[in-house]
Amino acid sequence: MDRVGVPHRTFEHLLSGFIRSEAEEIAHFGRDAEVVIPGEPFGNVFAWLWEEDRDAAVGALSGLLAEARRVGQLGDEIRLESLIKGLRSALQRSRLGQEQDFREVERTLREQVPEHFGGRTDL
Repeated sequence: MDRVGVPHRTFEHLLSGFIRSEAEEIAHFGRDAEVVIPGEPFGNVFAWLWEEDRDAAVGALSGLLAEARRVGQLGDEIRLESLIKGLRSALQRSRLGQEQDFREVERTLREQVPEHFGGRTDL
């Protein structure tokens, strides 16, 4: 089965639950780390979203960061730069894991993720 069609609202619920689950993992294992590697499943979903709708991919990573910060311990917040550094490992099976392609991903995330946090620069 190559593709499955689901209503947009259902897709949003599936993505939200998936991000929540991934965030719990990185909040627990990535506290105060210089590099926070999301799971390979997140990398696969991110790569697919990147090809389908880059805004949705940026939104997914923003949601992951926000949720990890929400469930993590105060003072041990996951940092955006740590998550961006680790994302490349999660994308290893995708062309986005290649240095040339990943540069665009990094640039886009650094520019656009703060917009999801009210323009904050302390992420």
